[in-house]
Amino acid sequence: MNGHAKPTITDVLIVGGSHAGLSAALTLYRALHTSVIFDSHKPRSNYNTPIRLTPTWEHQDPETFKQAARKELRNAGFTEFVDAEVVHVEKTEDGLFRATDSSGAKHVGRKLLLATGSKDIFPLIPGYDGLYARGIFQCMFQFGYELKGSESAGLLAIDGLANVFHSTMLADDGNKFADKVTIYTDKNPSLASEISAALQTPDIVIDDRKIRALHKGDGGSEVIIEFEDGTMKLESFIVHRPDTELDMTLVDQLGLKVSDRGDIEVAPPFCQATVPGVYAAGDCASPAKIIPSAIAMGAYAGCGLARELPNRVTGRVP
Repeated sequence: MNGHAKPTITDVLIVGGSHAGLSAALTLYRALHTSVIFDSHKPRSNYNTPIRLTPTWEHQDPETFKQAARKELRNAGFTEFVDAEVVHVEKTEDGLFRATDSSGAKHVGRKLLLATGSKDIFPLIPGYDGLYARGIFQCMFQFGYELKGSESAGLLAIDGLANVFHSTMLADDGNKFADKVTIYTDKNPSLASEISAALQTPDIVIDDRKIRALHKGDGGSEVIIEFEDGTMKLESFIVHRPDTELDMTLVDQLGLKVSDRGDIEVAPPFCQATVPGVYAAGDCASPAKIIPSAIAMGAYAGCGLARELPNRVTGRVP
């Protein structure tokens, strides 16, 4: 570890090598703590979209950002990288954590951080998956600016957006970048009626026809909506935020609580999970699944972890 003797027990085992895990490791080394980052190189968001909302990194490739962070951590000498998936983790009787990676190797740490992300669950509409992040966008703060001046846009009020609050909020977001927004309720008359009663602008309307499929339009982000009645509608882009789910393997092994949203339950601001010594940060522990949030949560988790590891615990001599 670049001049540091490798400890028998690492201070923190970090499961997940993306933005939250890297940020936590950076915070930890600033407090002289060792960490091991396990990276399976299987990111949740693998859509080749550029970084947004991150000063000095706008429009750049996320992998470039992560490689720069890994270089910083390697140069500091307190972080080890293991290119493998953690398949089993347990808390030992003496309060330590033992992780087994996919190669069978075992690693022991004083604390554990889960930064494992989450998986998008797409609606069962033919064509949706091929259009996601290309013509279907989950967040206008990330993708709206490049779409400004569009003639019309659609919002899919289905799955997690099949309610008045979220559908109207995201339709208002889309309306900033398109002159007209149509909320598609996909043959849900009661929802269509509720949303219609809540609308406060003529620039947002309702269409309750049943959607048969989605197709790529000729323009860059254009989407053609095909309805069951055989008609078509062209939109400049579509707004929809798909549901997400956790990989529950390690969560169940540790006995962690999960929130009503389906994320690992953590206590702000330092992201402690419900089992002592376990923290969680990033997409696996927050509804705000964006890079700035993951970085901030990782930094806070690093602070919380460091404060649970004073010298009298680690045995480190100043």
